[in-house]
Amino acid sequence: MKVALIEVSTSHEECLFTQVKFLTDGGHTVDVILHSALQSQISGYQDLCNHCHFFEPVPSGFLKKVRQLRVLTKLLKSYDLLIFNTASSSKLVRNLALSLLGYSVKCVGVLHNAKKLGSSFTQKVISLKIKRYLVLNDAILANAQKTKNIALHSFYPIYFPNVPVIPKKEKEMWIAIPGRIDWERRDYSTLVSALNGLKPNTPLKFLLLGKLDKATTEGNRLWQLIFENQLEHFFVYFDAFISNDAYHGYLQASDYIMPLLTTSEDYLNHKISGSFNLAFAYQKTLLCKSFFEPLQDLKENSLFYKENGLTQLLDQISNETLPEKATYAQDKWDYAYQKEAYLQFIKG
Repeated sequence: MKVALIEVSTSHEECLFTQVKFLTDGGHTVDVILHSALQSQISGYQDLCNHCHFFEPVPSGFLKKVRQLRVLTKLLKSYDLLIFNTASSSKLVRNLALSLLGYSVKCVGVLHNAKKLGSSFTQKVISLKIKRYLVLNDAILANAQKTKNIALHSFYPIYFPNVPVIPKKEKEMWIAIPGRIDWERRDYSTLVSALNGLKPNTPLKFLLLGKLDKATTEGNRLWQLIFENQLEHFFVYFDAFISNDAYHGYLQASDYIMPLLTTSEDYLNHKISGSFNLAFAYQKTLLCKSFFEPLQDLKENSLFYKENGLTQLLDQISNETLPEKATYAQDKWDYAYQKEAYLQFIKG
């Protein structure tokens, strides 16, 4: 089968490699059609693809947008199957879905927020063509609104190219906090408060795996909080973009992964944090607020804390008086299991 994997935005590259690998291992010919901003990010596995098309969505101008839509439609209609890596929140995806209605090419979409199935008019338009959606966790599948003529399935994009592990100093314990600096989504204040209760010579290092730009409001606010509390010795941070190889090298070497999420019901029902999948990928124990304990995947593979109990948990970790929590015992964490389930669903 000739398959095109499409991403029109600059996000969610982390979901591409898993799908490329599943498809090529399944004997399918795979092209990727991606926003040009993702070109450097897929360089490590570009050779798996039959062909790579890069483009930039036209930002303005009705006639220019129409011309681009025609060019893309002409390209896409030649495939047996189209997989939209982000099948929501995009006027271009909506317009492509409408433009492809008259053609027999099958379409599958990845939904990063399943709430859109029931609440978004744009999603209803996209679903005129895309009738099969993948969501990113079994819990999301269980909670997704069931819609007539729409098929849903879960998959875990938790596989990444092999990269060298970043070496660390003896006795250091690394706790990775993946993702960009984001005060709305991450509870840095609780972490800093907890660190104030630890001895300065603890072996813990918190890896802020996202660019900490002190010139931005978000970055400066975090740096000032760390600096004012004299906690710099607890953190490893980066003031420039982290390459994919380094990013995953640090994750592999980490002892724990800490999402540090603010509490939101959406994370229990409709979407996931990328930190969850990164922990699943490398089978690391997560450190999560007790709010997230109802999620079965986390319950089996996490250590939980209440806001006023984080200092105690970190102290136990640093003194190695707490056993590893992660088990990853279920079959669904196996590559073969995920690949076969994915391939069966996309075949329809």
